[in-house]
This record gives sequence, structure tokens and C-alpha cells, in this order.
Amino acid sequence: MTELVWRGKYLDGQRVTPSREPSPIALRERHGEPSGEPNLLIEGDRCAALASLLPTHAAGFHAIYIDPPFDTGGRFHATRQLDDGATLRRHAYRDTWGAGLDAYLAFMSDTLALLRELLADDGALFVHCDWRANGYLRVLLDELFGPQCFRNEIAWRRAPNLGRQAASRQLGRTLDTIFVYSRTPGAAFRGEAPRRSDAVALDAKGRPSGAKWDEARGLWFTTAPRGDYTDVSIARLREEGRVHDSPSGRVSIKYFLRPGDDGRWFKDQPIDALWDDAEVRPLRHCPKREDMGYDTQKPEGLLARVIRWATRPGDRVLDCFSGSGTTASVAEQLGRRWVAIDVGDAAIATTRRRLVQLPATQPWALATLRPEERPKARRALVTLTKSDSATTVELTGFEVEGPSSGLPAVAHWTSWVDYWLIDTDHDGAVFRARQRVTRAPRQPLPTRVQVEARGRVLVRVVDVLGEEATVELSG
Repeated sequence: MTELVWRGKYLDGQRVTPSREPSPIALRERHGEPSGEPNLLIEGDRCAALASLLPTHAAGFHAIYIDPPFDTGGRFHATRQLDDGATLRRHAYRDTWGAGLDAYLAFMSDTLALLRELLADDGALFVHCDWRANGYLRVLLDELFGPQCFRNEIAWRRAPNLGRQAASRQLGRTLDTIFVYSRTPGAAFRGEAPRRSDAVALDAKGRPSGAKWDEARGLWFTTAPRGDYTDVSIARLREEGRVHDSPSGRVSIKYFLRPGDDGRWFKDQPIDALWDDAEVRPLRHCPKREDMGYDTQKPEGLLARVIRWATRPGDRVLDCFSGSGTTASVAEQLGRRWVAIDVGDAAIATTRRRLVQLPATQPWALATLRPEERPKARRALVTLTKSDSATTVELTGFEVEGPSSGLPAVAHWTSWVDYWLIDTDHDGAVFRARQRVTRAPRQPLPTRVQVEARGRVLVRVVDVLGEEATVELSG
């Protein structure tokens, strides 16, 4: 087998492998019901976090999707538009490598080796990359997983061929690559095979153009030649009511249309390895609410297709380059278990904010591999008022302390606050976000809420940078 070799791959003739020494994963904050194992957003180095998952989650993930650095040599940012119009732009991560390609390949090899151990026997790995790295990563994946475990090379259209790239000296570089590998050769994908859905044009009578009516099923259908179907297959399809015989005796295959809620009829058909349809459209064409301002964010439709294809409800999904949090957000919405990992402050802040804004359907926790105390860079002013009829918590101020160069001026302190969380019965251990106060679209931040306090009340105020202040109240 062909092997990709880089400086540092071997030491004294032995292959250098990543450490599998686990580090303690400390929970800092829990959301949702207290019972059950929570999904995890882990702040820390990807390899250290992956090694820490091995004792409990080896071969436990049915889908692993990663959107790692592409060896672009660039720096990427996260941008927030504050509620008073101010713009905050902060560093997210750098895709630069001091030792060049050798360092990048060592980084990816260590990551992929650990991911293989976490992938279930019938699981699928999805590696997102572009033209800069895909040739190297294909050889590396063949070496680690075996070429017999290669399943697909998907081309995703990430941008239209417009502007500078359309006018460049080569064809527009508008496609990304997603390599799909399984741990077991030929393992069946656990979910639903991807399909695209296109509305069928209606004729002057309001019927699907070119379609025929199937009386038995009460559905319109289109036909296609039998192609390479064998006589045995045709017999099976005939039993299923899928064969159409023309007056001339010609055999064709029926493809039933699906009625939509809006009165239109849709043609569903299998997806091939070119993903450029509306369901996986680039982020720039998605609803504005989906855009988290993270430079390399991927659209929810793309991850929804991946997760639905590779998993069933309740299966586990892993992403160790969480970035904007698309994988965790989509897995949460689809009822999958998930673990998301990132070392970047901007990535953790963006993912955490995105999850907080979702309804709490599954328990999840913010965890860290950093046991040291977080620096207290913020100060919140909160009051608690109790009466016979109600208990009220009011946020009355928030101060940004410490180094503040590069931070924009804001019209009011509430512009700094992203959301705040209330633990109404703190047990002295992990902060439980029993109540969450977030912004409604185009609405100011609520600063006064009623709670059902049962014991110690803790309030955690999180600012737009992901920094926080935690205050214990007494009333």
C-alpha cells in the first residue's frame, strides 16, 4: 500500500502515535433535565479530549463529522452585531503551520487515528476539506482506515461561480470535498439514504405536467425506461405496482410523486455524490437567523443530510472541530446524542450561545479539560426580591473589566450581555441552568424575571465574548 511520509512521522524507526492518556473532563454547567448522561460541549485540545472519551465511548459514535483546518495559511474570525449596532470582530483560529505541511499532516494523522477508535463498527466518518488538502487526506485516510473502507467522495458546491473566482485564471474553485469512510468495509448506513425533492411544474389544468394517475394508489407518477433492471427485478417491481405497460407493450418504471402541504407535487429522487441542490445551499442563501458570524460556518442543511444518512434517532454524533456549532445544533434538533469539542474561545462561545437558544430537548453540559479557575474578568450586578407571592431576579448592571483594547463602545451595558442563566436550587457543585433568559429577535434583553426559588440562587451572566460572571443571591 502507498504510504504518505512526513518529517516526524517516525522516531527511531517507530511510528509516532497520539497519547491515549485520558484527562479528567470537568462539568461546569448543565442544561435540561438532571437525570441521564448529558451531551457534551468540551472546551479543550481535540486530541486530549478524544483520548479522554476512549474509556467510555470507544466505538460508540455512529457518525463523526469534522471540518478541520484546510492548510490555507489564513486567519479566521467571528463577528457579532450587537443590539445597539456596534460590531465586534474577534480572532477565531489560525490555519497556519510553523513546520508547514509536515506539521499539518501530523496534526491530522493524530486526530484521525483517535477518531477511528471512537467510530462504531457500523459508523461513518465524514471529513470536510478543499482542494488544498484533499489529495493528502485521501492517502492518509486510506492508510488509517484501509482503502476498502472508502465509501464516497462528495463534492459540495459551497459558493456560486461569481465575482473574483469566476474571473480568475482558472475555473472557479467553488467545490469542497467530503470524504466518507466506514470502519467496516461495506457497512450499511444506519439512516435514510439522501434524496432530493423537486417540485413538478403544473399544466394548464393544475395537474403535474407529464405525469399519469395511478388509480390504485391515488398518486401521480412519472415513468422512466427499465434500463438495466433484470427480468427478476421487473417481476418484483410489478408485484409492488411499480411497472407501467404502455399500449405498445413497452415496459417502464413508475416513480410516484409526493403531495406537498401546499398543493404542489414533488419528485423525490436519490442523491449522487454532487451536492448542489437547494437543501444544502451555501450559508449565504440560508435564513439570516442561521448565520452565527463565524467565518467558516457550514449550513444546517448540509449537516442534517449527513446526520440523517449515517444515524438513527438516539445515535451518537461527534465533532472535534466544533467551530460555529452546526453539528451539535443539528444533532440536537434531530434527536441525536452528541459530543462537540473545540479549543478556541470564540468557537466555544458561539456553540454555547447557539445551544442555549434552542429548546432544551436533551440534557447537555459545558465541560472543560482546564481544571484551573477561570479569570474573573466580568462583574454583574444582580438583585433578588422575595415576596409572599413571587420571587424576582433583576439584572441591574454588567461591567467589562480588565484589558479591553479593541472592544467597541456600546450605548448601554445590556449590549454586552448575550444571555443569562439562573440556578434556582444550587447544590454546591455544577451550575444547573434551570432558567435561561435570552433575546428574542429584534427585542431588547429581558432584565427582570420571576423564578421559583427552592434553595441557593445563582445567576450566571454571559457576555458576547463568552466570558461570564456568576453571582450568588440571598433574599
